[in-house]
Amino acid sequence: MARPDNLHASCSVLVDLPAERFNLADWILHFGNEEYVACTPATGAHQYMCVYRAPDGGHVFRNDEFCGGFQMTQLYRAKIMEKDHVFLVSPSTKGRFLWVIPMTFQVTWDMKVEKVDDATAMFTCRVGARLNPIYWLLSALLRLTYWTQAHTEEETPHFCDSAARWATRSEANHRDSYVRPQPATG
Repeated sequence: MARPDNLHASCSVLVDLPAERFNLADWILHFGNEEYVACTPATGAHQYMCVYRAPDGGHVFRNDEFCGGFQMTQLYRAKIMEKDHVFLVSPSTKGRFLWVIPMTFQVTWDMKVEKVDDATAMFTCRVGARLNPIYWLLSALLRLTYWTQAHTEEETPHFCDSAARWATRSEANHRDSYVRPQPATG
């Protein structure tokens, strides 16, 4: 399993679809580049995604994105692939701070769907990173936790809607959005 993270961000949204309708493992295998890029409409942070098979036969999920001054390329491998839970680990994410300083660190991406009631589910996305002590101190100075949380809050409702659309793709009454409107904050 992955080493414990020392940088965390999490976001949950309510979705008007029963939890048992989701299949996150199937969805993530079919989650394409265009949809991934569309999950950060305000910031344009997501740049590229693809899924391919490694020589050992396992899936690799490649994501290129920007967050908090870091340009990163993650090569995630699945640790959990279930209908209601996907946990991916990129043990050696390659990053560049301010597009100049090279860095390598672990990133985790964890998505779960849990039943709220017969018609509603809670979709949760957690992102974590394992930074070495120098990177961790630098991240505190740069407020990287704030930027990571903001990034996670931007992408989570879009990930949820994408997974919900995948779950209902063959239905005639397919909706554009299943995520409940979030109350205004601030």
